[in-house]
Amino acid sequence: MNNHLKQEIANIEIPIELHERSKMGVKKAKDEMKGKIIIYIRKRLVAGAFAVSLLIPSGAWAYQTFLADELYGSYENIKKHISTATMEGYLLLDAKLSQAKGDLEKDEYLHFKELLTVITTSKLEYGNEYGNIDYSQIPMTELNHIREVLHKIQPYFDKLNGQKLSEEVLTKKEYENYIDALMTYEQIMAQCGMKNSGEIDKIPNNLRDDFAETEAFIMSVNDKQL
Repeated sequence: MNNHLKQEIANIEIPIELHERSKMGVKKAKDEMKGKIIIYIRKRLVAGAFAVSLLIPSGAWAYQTFLADELYGSYENIKKHISTATMEGYLLLDAKLSQAKGDLEKDEYLHFKELLTVITTSKLEYGNEYGNIDYSQIPMTELNHIREVLHKIQPYFDKLNGQKLSEEVLTKKEYENYIDALMTYEQIMAQCGMKNSGEIDKIPNNLRDDFAETEAFIMSVNDKQL
C-alpha cells in the first residue's frame, strides 16, 4: 500500500459508537425512510457502500488485504473508472463484505461473491463516471447475463440489509418486473447524467413519466419489505 493511500485512510474519522449504530442502521432506516425509495448496494455499489454505519479496526487498515480488492483490484483502479468513488466508501464496502462473509454460510458467500464480481465488472466496463449503466447500449448477450445475475443476487442484498426477501413478497412476474425496474431506473440515470436520484431536473420530458412510474413501483416493493 503506497504512502498516499495510507494517508487517505489515516484521515478518515470513524466514531467509536459506529459499531452500535451499524446494528441500529436498518431499523432506523425502516422507521425514518418509510414511503421513500431505499437504494441499497444495487444502486450504490460503485460508491463503495452497503451501508453508512460500519466499524473498521483502524489499526489494521494499513496492513490488511481488502476483500474489496478481490472485486475491484484496488481503490486506485476503481477511482480510474468511477470519479465519485471515495476511500471512505471503499473501506465501508470492504467492511460490509466482511459482514457478508460472517453472516452468510460459506457456500452462500462464495455464490454471492461470484455474482457480485459480475456486477462490479459490468460497472467498471459499462458504467459512466457515476457508475450507472445505460443498458440499452450494451450487447444483448451481456445484458441478459447481467439481468440473470441481478435476479439471483437480489435476495442476498435484501438479506444483508435486514429486509424481507423481495422474491418472497412478490409473485414471480412481479419479481421479474422489479429487477427490470431497477435496471430501468439506473438506465435513465445514466442517460441523463444523474449523480443521484434527486437530480430530477436533468430528466428530459420524454423520460419523466417512465422515471416516475419506475420509481413508484420500486417504492411499492420497498413498502412490502418493511
